[in-house]
Amino acid sequence: MIRSLLVVTALVLPMAGQAQAPRLSEIFEANMRPGWKTENGTYIAALHLRLAQDWITYWRHPGESGIVPKLDISGSRNLSAARILWPEPKLYIKAGFASIGYSDEIVLPIELTPVDAGQPVELDAILSVGVCADICIPVDLALNVMAQGSGTPDAMITSAMTRRPQAAHAAGLQGMECNVTPDKRGLRLSASLQIPPQGREEFVLIEMTGSTMPARVLPTERDGDTLTGHTLFRTKSGGAIDRSAVRISVVSEHGTSVHQGCAVSD
Repeated sequence: MIRSLLVVTALVLPMAGQAQAPRLSEIFEANMRPGWKTENGTYIAALHLRLAQDWITYWRHPGESGIVPKLDISGSRNLSAARILWPEPKLYIKAGFASIGYSDEIVLPIELTPVDAGQPVELDAILSVGVCADICIPVDLALNVMAQGSGTPDAMITSAMTRRPQAAHAAGLQGMECNVTPDKRGLRLSASLQIPPQGREEFVLIEMTGSTMPARVLPTERDGDTLTGHTLFRTKSGGAIDRSAVRISVVSEHGTSVHQGCAVSD
């Protein structure tokens, strides 16, 4: 059996000149979906969000602007890790900035790894997210799930788990080149991808997996079949870029594709 409870709290920060921020109940509805125990001993549950028209919330990386989601599980019991299995996001242009996220309705699966697989797991966590339209509202979601027994597979959670970003090869990636150049603020990494247009609007997100270096995502450029993205990694003199750790996501209004590393294998 997996029992769930969700409590919503929020801090509303209206933009300058905004007379009154909308009520939270007018923007979104949030519920926890209980799930099941997997064959490897973890538990699957999910956060189910329904957003009002024109509102979005953010992927694990918000793009050029937005609020980075953060999950605090420090209040949980018998839980060693909780991992959000992010479904494929889309690109939204808000106030001239590229934002990566979700609109309408989204199910976010969460994998719970127990310390002791023979004992119940209690997720007592705070998920801090942003919901944005003309204004952005930081929201703290209090997530509580008590997981024990086998539970029951949930078709909505299973469907969300299958909607992951596709490999860039499947999106038509033929070749790529990474260039690292020094900058007075650190190192600038540019990735040029030979890939056909993915949509009317495109955005390249460049990250380094496992890195804690602060980074600033820069605008994307398209020239024919070449799509180029840039990220500035703020690092002290002597810092280095591990090209094998570079993760490149190409996001459009139609979805997301991902490639790992600065080379394309045959």
